[in-house]
Amino acid sequence: MKKLILLFVAILVANISFAQKQGSFSFGLSDLDVRKPLSSEANIGYFLTDDVMVSLSMDNWDNYAMSTRYYCCKDKFIQATTASNGSGEYTVGAAIGWTKSLGIWKLAFEPMFILDDIRDLDPRIGWALRFTL
Repeated sequence: MKKLILLFVAILVANISFAQKQGSFSFGLSDLDVRKPLSSEANIGYFLTDDVMVSLSMDNWDNYAMSTRYYCCKDKFIQATTASNGSGEYTVGAAIGWTKSLGIWKLAFEPMFILDDIRDLDPRIGWALRFTL
């Protein structure tokens, strides 16, 4: 796990130093419940290119998720996610969706179809709010 986090940080630092004008940071909240806002999953991402975003979300040092998102048609995306539950087990998930700008600063709404674990074909509909700096 430490090696994965160090690899992610190394890639992030290398790309920040070489692509400061091309890349931008992004902050996302998924499945926001206004009655329990602290139960929402937050993530921070960085656009490596105009089409590729890498993001990381963590509950603690053991429970984390890393994802890579590819924007294929301007605002539509395909996402792959790897998550750890803290006991050494990993799940691989996938999602497809689109990013719809809300016209308020750089805030966007992202509806998507999500597979939390690709071994279980149990899709769900999810959504997120994303702010890009």
